[in-house]
Amino acid sequence: MSPRVLREKPLSSGTRPPLWLQILPIVLFAALLAYQLNLPEPIRVGLVTAIVPMLAAFVLGPVAILAIGVTFTGLLAANLLEADVFSGRDIAAIGFVWATSACVAWLRQRIQTRLVTVEGVAEAVQHAILPELPGCVDELECAGFYRSAQRGALVGGDLFDLRASPFGPRLILGDVQGHGLSAVGTAATLLTAFHEAILDEPDLERVAARLERRLIIDAEQGRIPELFASILLVEFNEGASEACLLSYGHPPPLLVRSARVEEIGLRPSPLLGVRLETAEKPRVTRIGLRPGDTLLAYSDGVIDARDIDGNFYPLADRLAGLASPTSPERMVDFVWHDLKGFAHRMTDDISLIAVARGDGAS
Repeated sequence: MSPRVLREKPLSSGTRPPLWLQILPIVLFAALLAYQLNLPEPIRVGLVTAIVPMLAAFVLGPVAILAIGVTFTGLLAANLLEADVFSGRDIAAIGFVWATSACVAWLRQRIQTRLVTVEGVAEAVQHAILPELPGCVDELECAGFYRSAQRGALVGGDLFDLRASPFGPRLILGDVQGHGLSAVGTAATLLTAFHEAILDEPDLERVAARLERRLIIDAEQGRIPELFASILLVEFNEGASEACLLSYGHPPPLLVRSARVEEIGLRPSPLLGVRLETAEKPRVTRIGLRPGDTLLAYSDGVIDARDIDGNFYPLADRLAGLASPTSPERMVDFVWHDLKGFAHRMTDDISLIAVARGDGAS
């Protein structure tokens, strides 16, 4: 399975702060005791000790905090720290601070546990919306990459997949109006409709019609908030010697052949969901594929990324510097890391899918 989505390091029930941060409150506590015991004259250290429980509440558990607090207040109460200036009220106040810190630590652990549960459910749902991409479909090798524009989300308004069908492997890459979590529902609707349509419809035009019908009906019924989507559909024949492409307002894919990078000339139809009565009938573009050829499809978030001077990312030119032949996985990895280094900032979802005809295909 090839990697599908970019995500930050996940939370888990065992997630802990770094070791140095965990022992920092204990080190401060020990240093405070040593400082008090080695001074020729006693001083008031009660206010200073408020720093330790405050820090400990964010890095230690309630049991550890209570142990430190009981130890410290016990030493004060027994006058083992030679702090004669502490009254009973001072000692009670210090004990209250430690007890409060233990309660904060307990609440923090409860919240973290809840976050772990919620994140696990969200991850399962989002992986169901955008499942793992198979590394190989028939004679085709493939790899995909996804990065949501909304921080903390695994998926957003882009979608892509490559599936086998009775009519040959079929690919979809789409971009729903909007981005982030608000577009997830529409992306899931289109992807589900695609999975059903490719099993029944003999041509790409009918597959696209099924997608648009689902989009329009759900929008009219208020099930989804989004109305438009750009879609690229690709169908590969048996042996992957030919590909048929159909675009609905989507950027044209690139064909990487040997050391050359070519933009495939498509005649895109209007976006799905626009419902223009005067729109021309969609036209399918056919291209031949040779062993080792790679088709790279991408969302507009890739080519709309800009550098600090406002220049758009020149995807085709940057790919020309990539050694060929290369695997689909290495290609999407190269594009993503090159894009990160180029772009000043990226505000749209990023999706890439590379499909290569294997050298052994006939």
